[in-house]
Amino acid sequence: MENQQLPEAPLVEHLAELRTRLIRIILALIIGTIVAFTKANYIFELLKYPLLKANPNLKLYFLSPTEPFFTALKISFLAGFILVSPFVFYQVWKFIEPALYEHEKKLAIPFVFFTTFFFALGCLFSFYLVLPVAIGFFINFGNIQLGAEAIFSVKEYISFVLRMIFAFGVTFELPVILSLLARLGIITPEFLEKARRYFIVLAFIVAAILTPTPDVFSQLMLAVPLILFYELSIIVAKILYPKSTKYKELNNEQLYSK
Repeated sequence: MENQQLPEAPLVEHLAELRTRLIRIILALIIGTIVAFTKANYIFELLKYPLLKANPNLKLYFLSPTEPFFTALKISFLAGFILVSPFVFYQVWKFIEPALYEHEKKLAIPFVFFTTFFFALGCLFSFYLVLPVAIGFFINFGNIQLGAEAIFSVKEYISFVLRMIFAFGVTFELPVILSLLARLGIITPEFLEKARRYFIVLAFIVAAILTPTPDVFSQLMLAVPLILFYELSIIVAKILYPKSTKYKELNNEQLYSK
């Protein structure tokens, strides 16, 4: 008897599934943004923390009549995304779920939990540790090197803060992604160990790009956690990968048996 293969869904079905997931994600983001918009003033006051931590005497100014409104929209969108992020990550999982084996589909809850956890961890790490240092560096540079006084506009300050928060949130997803790939048998612990030296270099390159300050300390605040997360991913991969391989061999035996 010829070997049997898993049925593959037509491209149209994949596109229809993608559309369904995207629509649900967009609707969730709209709802989250609306909810956050009702509390935009409180969120704005919270986002002033890094600035006040760097210099308690600084104030924010808006330079156009529409600046406060569109700034509130930006704030509400990121806050709304954080609010509904578990649902967003769940929709991402449901899109890739049909391509997984039955035992792999049980990873939905751990995937949603850890993606949400590490995204929130990256946001908090950036907000409370990185941003006060980065803003303080720029203020001191302007005062000492240029002899200029800092005056921040609402638009530029909030855009800077939101970009940093989102960038760190996404970057901190590294251990989840690598662990999931190892669990699915796509990458091996040996591969991660061999790629360690290249990743260390890549971590510092990414840190130099994402952190706006040229000082080494700020770059280390991103590069070091990335390297630690990579080492953690190797440990987790050694635990998960053998199980993944065993399950795949078992499924292959069942698929190709008469």
